[in-house]
Amino acid sequence: MVRIAAGWSQKRIAENMDIDEKTLRKYFSRELEMGATFVDGVMLDVLMRKVREGHTPSIRQLQDRLREAGPTAPRRGPRSTDEDIDEDEKPTPLGKKELERLEAQKVPDNYGDIFDRLKSRGTH
Repeated sequence: MVRIAAGWSQKRIAENMDIDEKTLRKYFSRELEMGATFVDGVMLDVLMRKVREGHTPSIRQLQDRLREAGPTAPRRGPRSTDEDIDEDEKPTPLGKKELERLEAQKVPDNYGDIFDRLKSRGTH
């Protein structure tokens, strides 16, 4: 995986491992396909661990990486307005059953303690 992430060719990796290219593809297809992503994820995990320890250079490096990721990276923050969303990206309106289900989950404002309601009935 590290060799793929470093840009090595399959031929070069196979030669380094002293195996045939077909054997490499047969037994290491996942590593060849996802190696760069996996290695990048491991590096981010190490970086995050250093950030939690308060390592200032790591904090700056992680901030830079997140900035480079750009707007495609999911982030919490202010929600976009309808003006920020293209017509094609607007959410699909909810159907009648979905709206009824959501409405049923809301607690009414006049919902109170059961004992208050029993008192208003005039218990005997």
